[in-house]
Amino acid sequence: MRLRLRRPLTLLVPAALTCALAAGTLPAVASTDDAPAPLNTTEAPEPARGIIVKLADGADGAVTDLVDDVAVELPDDVGVAQTASGPADLGLLELSEQVASGDLDAAIEVLEADPRVEWVVPNGVRLPSATANDPRFRDGSLWNLTGAWGVEAPQAWDITTGSGNVRVAVVDTGLLTNHPDLAGQYVAGRDFVDDEYDCANSACSRIRYRNSFTSANDGNSWDANPADPGDWRDYDNQCRGMAAGTSSWHGTHVAGTIAGKRNNGIGVAGIAPTVKVQPVRVLGRCGGTDWDIAMGVLWASGANVTGYDGGRHGKVPVNRTPAKIINLSLGGWMARPADVREMCKFYGQISAVARKRGSTIVAAAGNNGRNHAQNVPSSCPGYIAVAATDQKGLRVSFSNYGPGIDVAAPGVDIFSTYNSGKRAPTTNSYHSDNGTSMAAPAVAATAALAYSAGITHPDVLERVLKATARRAAGCSAAQCGAGVVSAHRVLTAKTPISAPRLSGTPRPGGTLRATPGSWRNGATVKLTWLRAGRVVTTGSTYRVGKADIGKVVTVRSSATNGTPGIFHQSSVAVKVKPRLAFGMPSKLKKSTRAKLTVKVKAPSVRPTGTIKVYDGKKRIAVKKMKAKNKGKIVIKLPKLKKKGKHRIRVVYSGSGKVSGAKKSKVVRVR
Repeated sequence: MRLRLRRPLTLLVPAALTCALAAGTLPAVASTDDAPAPLNTTEAPEPARGIIVKLADGADGAVTDLVDDVAVELPDDVGVAQTASGPADLGLLELSEQVASGDLDAAIEVLEADPRVEWVVPNGVRLPSATANDPRFRDGSLWNLTGAWGVEAPQAWDITTGSGNVRVAVVDTGLLTNHPDLAGQYVAGRDFVDDEYDCANSACSRIRYRNSFTSANDGNSWDANPADPGDWRDYDNQCRGMAAGTSSWHGTHVAGTIAGKRNNGIGVAGIAPTVKVQPVRVLGRCGGTDWDIAMGVLWASGANVTGYDGGRHGKVPVNRTPAKIINLSLGGWMARPADVREMCKFYGQISAVARKRGSTIVAAAGNNGRNHAQNVPSSCPGYIAVAATDQKGLRVSFSNYGPGIDVAAPGVDIFSTYNSGKRAPTTNSYHSDNGTSMAAPAVAATAALAYSAGITHPDVLERVLKATARRAAGCSAAQCGAGVVSAHRVLTAKTPISAPRLSGTPRPGGTLRATPGSWRNGATVKLTWLRAGRVVTTGSTYRVGKADIGKVVTVRSSATNGTPGIFHQSSVAVKVKPRLAFGMPSKLKKSTRAKLTVKVKAPSVRPTGTIKVYDGKKRIAVKKMKAKNKGKIVIKLPKLKKKGKHRIRVVYSGSGKVSGAKKSKVVRVR
């Protein structure tokens, strides 16, 4: 059943519950006690700047074909400004002005009724969630690194301070690159904050936002400059539902926790001081839209954003220094679980692309003091959700908790890089903030140290973070997930750095063979075989049988002398090989609609799946093969109007039990 999302995710996690610390005199920087106003109001109206659409698999047409149907259901004087259509059948219908999410109900109903559309969500708005000679390291201010319930960074530094080839994307408000504790600690990033609107159809009679860049606050749209211009607001509701306030310098604070310079005699030290941060600006004065945030994540991972954005912003260069760790200190809590499930379809698809490219995504669990299962994107598939803890290793009251919390990290009195400017940047400074925004970068930095040591697979990295975490008495799994992360324990654990190598024939009667892969720290490794997640045997070989058809067979390597829960694995789907045949006349008239008969035979299985027919590269027919068809269907083709030779291709998609197949034939039309 298709769920309908009535409200976008806009009631968001604050940048920080701010608590300033007075600082001593430091070279080149100043301290500040001024704090930005809270960035979220949990009962504020929920704005939307467009509609995100997932087209159905195999649907003909593009997102642009939906514009007219949507436009007539929008509020008066509001139209569709621009569209974007790209890979994975994702698309965006951007509105000519921001509206309340409830005003999109009629348009969403129309889209949901369209057979070309799989699901629809509003394009909502999000906000921030908020041993060395460095003075703040020596005076104990950096308890999140050195305290009893810190991340044990000094012990980890004896093993590695990180690799300069490892990048952590800070998907946030941008970065102040001239801060002395961050100078040289970054690689080129990008700005994805966009609020330029235009008219694409007659329903749009006035343009309230063209070239205003109210949220971007830097005078332009997407570009190559991720510098933070400030996110102050002059008056209440300058941005819908948001109070006036000074600039948060949120991205700069997050970056300092990750990669602040160590042993430079000033300020602070980051947890992974030798890695590089990559600033990806997605949050402006009015927050950031789901679409822009998603494009920032994809770009950070090295994906081709131009393909997704449909060239709306011109050609966006592919990130040549992709980030293997992506930090999202942002998010929002939603009242209805059904809305969360729908929104997670979008964010889950984005994380799947990034993780397939090898990126681990860390996300703040939110500062609402509520059920984390209703926070997005941290509760969505593919994101490591981080709760905030205090100096005793206990969950802080503002931190969300409950199902889906993966790990915890220090999130109160976190001292890091900042700026004294209440609006635009002025004097570089340091500042203490509270929030899951501050906890997430501690986990991202720990992950960067692990990646530097060769623990690179996103699934394995997540397992290691969880298996080595420490739990304080009184901080249950519902409160703190697996516990407070430990950089030192991550680096000293027996961990795999490559997957077991799998070879052989994944069909009944075949034999699969495996070798353990490489491990760190003197592990003694065993191999275990699983069918559909259930253990069936151990050893280096596995004989495939009929019981495996349609199942995933996995070989898992784990250390007999290591920490439970740490393993690496390789999998293969067991399918039978089909025989595909089709028949149609070799000669036909251009006025004739030929019948094409397709037969698929597979041992021990009744084939199901999709049959697609192509005339050269053009798809001319699609039909589902069901079990009741017993492997045979007849398709009536459209007229082949062009005289001469036509290469007809039949492609069988395969199914969970049967491999795909294809065949072609040349016919002549007269």
